[in-house]
Amino acid sequence: MSLPSMDAGRVDGGLHVAEELSQEQCWDLLRSNTTGRFGFVQQGNVVILPVNYLVDGESIYFRTAEDGSIAEAVPSLGSSFQIDDSRADRNEGWSVLISGASSRVEDQDLLTRLWGKVMAEPWAGGARNLFIRIQASKVTGRHVHLE
Repeated sequence: MSLPSMDAGRVDGGLHVAEELSQEQCWDLLRSNTTGRFGFVQQGNVVILPVNYLVDGESIYFRTAEDGSIAEAVPSLGSSFQIDDSRADRNEGWSVLISGASSRVEDQDLLTRLWGKVMAEPWAGGARNLFIRIQASKVTGRHVHLE
């Protein structure tokens, strides 16, 4: 993704501009990162947890514990996944949000393919052998910067 080139340093009083990112830009950003946040509802509360992930096709995959809070909340028709980055020295940042259904991966061919991919290890302790899939039904992104 090509971001505007700006000089370092804060520009007080500058006008912030929010630009929508294209689907292609969103997926490029998703493929260029390895850590994001998975959002779901648990017992009526919104929970957001960091996860290490990979992109395969137009789905997000990550590993979790078989008996953890994420496993208990999945499958779900309404889950979210988000990544972002910001540069305080430029008053600039971007964010990508995926919304869609989440489910446990049980297809053996898909599991074999996923286990064969290079992926950052989950940071949480213990066994993380359950793959979760977020199937993107809505992909949005925006880039905020000074004009």
